[in-house]
Amino acid sequence: MTITAREAGVWARDYAFAARQHLRSTLDPRPPRLAGMPGARVHCVLIPGVVERWPFMEPLGKRLVTAGHAVHFLPELGRHLMPVREAAELVAAAVDRVAAAHPEAQIVLVGHSKGGLTGKRLLIDRAMHPELPQPAGLVALATPFAGSSRARLMRAAAIREFDPTNERLLALASERGADLRIRVVLPEIDPHIPGNQVPEGVAGVRLRANGHFRPLATAEAARAVLAAIDDLTR
Repeated sequence: MTITAREAGVWARDYAFAARQHLRSTLDPRPPRLAGMPGARVHCVLIPGVVERWPFMEPLGKRLVTAGHAVHFLPELGRHLMPVREAAELVAAAVDRVAAAHPEAQIVLVGHSKGGLTGKRLLIDRAMHPELPQPAGLVALATPFAGSSRARLMRAAAIREFDPTNERLLALASERGADLRIRVVLPEIDPHIPGNQVPEGVAGVRLRANGHFRPLATAEAARAVLAAIDDLTR
């Protein structure tokens, strides 16, 4: 695997951020306390990426709350190591809880990395059951919808799930029924997903910010996510 000097700098800053978040989530096992204003019109269900516990999503969640939205974290996902379909079932249960408690609210899934794949799986599955609560859509940040060429270099099964030749990943990519309800936000350089692109037929934007993890804590990414939420719930 070869990387440029610029990518090396992105890697270093990205992993410094990720290390802090991992350390915090390990040393501070408290349950989520951030929720947002009562009566919020939009409730966001935040889906972390693979190996990420819920605190990875907290910097973004704080900005969403400041903008007037309610947020819901998913500690039940743990490090999000289970297969996408299994994770989608856990997220679906959270969506049902939010819908039951806030029947007038619109629900938006906000997924980072693998979280976007899990969110897409949920949108597709829910569309086949119109009697169940339906999220307004999904905002996917740094999600490898087409996989990552670097996944095949890893030994961990949870990472190799993103191999571009993985049959389940290819099958999910071929399901296009939810495309109009997905908004994609991509960093300029993502060292984990080189060459990542907005999928054809899906609306998306590219940030000036670099990194796979660090955009979770940037104002630029938060603005893009908020704009996408507004678009999905207007």
